[in-house]
Amino acid sequence: MGVHQRGWMSAVTRFKQSVRLSREGVQGTSTIASLRLGHTTLSAHLHRLCLSCDPFCPWFRTIPEAMEHFLLQCPHLLSQHTALRSRLSALPITILNMLTLLAASGIHPSWQLAVLRLNSAFLRKTSQLLRL
Repeated sequence: MGVHQRGWMSAVTRFKQSVRLSREGVQGTSTIASLRLGHTTLSAHLHRLCLSCDPFCPWFRTIPEAMEHFLLQCPHLLSQHTALRSRLSALPITILNMLTLLAASGIHPSWQLAVLRLNSAFLRKTSQLLRL
């Protein structure tokens, strides 16, 4: 393979990676918007709309899978919750609840984008980005 072909191949690879990353960014932004609106495919919401036979978390069948449970409490996602809390603690956030987590309230505007990016990373790491 010539030098020109290797350069072309690396350019193609970089392009494919940027498309994949931008697609993930769009999915993350869309999912955060859905979470902010309260319209998700979490079991509790689907059950309220009569689209699911039960409202329970897929890992803990006695706890409703509501947004707060998924984003803050689910023991199945403990390591991801811990990592998110650790990263958020570097920001000047004193209270971690649904409003601050979705950057809707209690966060200075200069930190909102960072919080949303951390949430998108959390959703990717939980492998739940496409499900929501």
